[in-house]
Amino acid sequence: MKIVQSIADDTLVFESLSAADSIQLTHNALELISKFEQGSEEPTAKELGRACCLLLTVAEDFMNVEYWQTVEELYSGVNHTFYKEEVIAIRDYYLEHLSEQPVSLHKQR
Repeated sequence: MKIVQSIADDTLVFESLSAADSIQLTHNALELISKFEQGSEEPTAKELGRACCLLLTVAEDFMNVEYWQTVEELYSGVNHTFYKEEVIAIRDYYLEHLSEQPVSLHKQR
């Protein structure tokens, strides 16, 4: 339950970010995942989990149970190389979502 609470807390933080902070953190998350994909950096499972959590939060996708289960596994510290395909799928899903959005990157809350 502590892991789920940690994810929920991070999600609330990500939702309350300013547009500039959201863009910067999103850029950092995408870069981290790309480096992980290329093998040039070996982030921790928790770092990957937070990056995926951020991307799903920014995409406002809270219904994709499979992706959130991956985030939960990463937060728990599993062997994240096992989840490499899922992490890349979450990144690609986010980029696909972004391409479908209007020019404004941040909604007024």
